[in-house]
Amino acid sequence: MDFLPLIFFAAVAVFFAFRLYQVLGKRTGHTPEPRPAPAQDRAPAAEPAAAPRFAGPAGAGLTEIARHDPGFDPGVFLDGAKAAYGMIVEGFAKGDRDALRPLLSPKVFASYDKAIGDREKAGQAVTTEIERLAAAEIHGAGVQDGVAKVKVRFRADIATETRGKDGERIAGDLNRLTPVEEVWTFERPAASPDPNWVLSGVRPV
Repeated sequence: MDFLPLIFFAAVAVFFAFRLYQVLGKRTGHTPEPRPAPAQDRAPAAEPAAAPRFAGPAGAGLTEIARHDPGFDPGVFLDGAKAAYGMIVEGFAKGDRDALRPLLSPKVFASYDKAIGDREKAGQAVTTEIERLAAAEIHGAGVQDGVAKVKVRFRADIATETRGKDGERIAGDLNRLTPVEEVWTFERPAASPDPNWVLSGVRPV
């Protein structure tokens, strides 16, 4: 599965590494001293530093990501993050490791894999239904140690139920919605040619 055309998702272009080349000059011999050019011939004054491309609390961090990837679009990213949310929540409930593996960082996958394994050993089955994704907003962003990270705050109404090996309900209730609010962190190497992002952390709000 190509995770994030997602943001990833395919519309997000690759982060390119830029190199700065600086050419130094030195006057030698009888090279005449440069004279100021007439006002009309002078090069225009340098433009002030560009303002952040994106506004809001995460604007500076999103702008930093865009410096590595000029094609980065927070709106497209967020659409992909919403799709990823559903795939990951449902994939975890079903115990679908093949669906989860390309969407998660190795550390997060190991945690999910263990939880799925524990359920399997106990003969338990989980059913989860996302009734409504109430909100999804970018909560933070930036580039740290060469890794681009975007935090997304999700609010959803979810029904979940766990049944034992004999089919008895041991936790949850599909007839009852539970409001869930969490911040998910997605990341990818800033210089990687792979445009896909992975989930690297989840914390409750």
